[in-house]
Amino acid sequence: MFKEYLKQNRGPIGLVISTLLVFAIVFHLFQLGWNIYWVTAGIVLFILLIYLGYQGVHFQKRRELKEEVSELTEALNDERNNNYIMRQDIEEYFLLWVHQIKTPITASYLLLDEEHFKNKTLLQQEVLKIENYANMALNYLKVLNPANDMDFRYLTVDELISPLLRKYRVQFIFSNITLHYEKEMDTILTEPNLTSLMIEQLLSNALKYTNAGDIWISFDEKKNQLTMKDNGIGIREEDLPKIFDKGYAGMNGQLETKSSGIGLYLVQLISKRLKQPVKVSSEIGKGTTFMIQLFNE
Repeated sequence: MFKEYLKQNRGPIGLVISTLLVFAIVFHLFQLGWNIYWVTAGIVLFILLIYLGYQGVHFQKRRELKEEVSELTEALNDERNNNYIMRQDIEEYFLLWVHQIKTPITASYLLLDEEHFKNKTLLQQEVLKIENYANMALNYLKVLNPANDMDFRYLTVDELISPLLRKYRVQFIFSNITLHYEKEMDTILTEPNLTSLMIEQLLSNALKYTNAGDIWISFDEKKNQLTMKDNGIGIREEDLPKIFDKGYAGMNGQLETKSSGIGLYLVQLISKRLKQPVKVSSEIGKGTTFMIQLFNE
């Protein structure tokens, strides 16, 4: 920094030094009194010091301003990169979403085209899938936008669970799944919409990968932990660390051709947004357990 400062002021410094040398030569040639020279040199050097001091203050201010501009430029570039990445994520998601939602829509039309339509249950499931995909798209945008306000409030665990069980009751019956759940009236503090979406994704996964089995839902008041357990096909140990990655479907996703790997990625986004950690344990052929850390009153 000091070298840069001297470099910027080498002109005035060089001029003063040259002037003093010329004065010294003149005083020597004409044998003038050196007392006058030293007084004159002192005045010139004093003026130079004042000038350099003034320039030093402004040099520091210019340097700080330059650093601030550099930081702001870097922050702006980072924001542009983040916006670009977010835009790419949204475009990729909705391209996938369009392909996903076409399947249940086509299936619904085929069911309705049957000459003697009797598959009301199947049609209900396809309509439910369409509704879920639409809700997931809207909530995906909401979670990605940190500017969206969240409405935290107190409610019972059952107020989160019961609406979802009613929504998926047809699928429970169709897949011959036994539900083990007793009304949990413990009070928690959370963002109902996002927490409900997180639980719904886990419930939907449990239903998707469990057939003619059981699903258990319980709440541990001491640990403030909601647990959802199934005895479905389970998840391979090597897949567990990656199941929350965007687009990762693993072995289960390969078995379920419509799996997009978005559901659990959305769970992870909500978990981080609400600071409600989600843990998972699983064993192939024995089932999967998800645990959500909630807050109580």
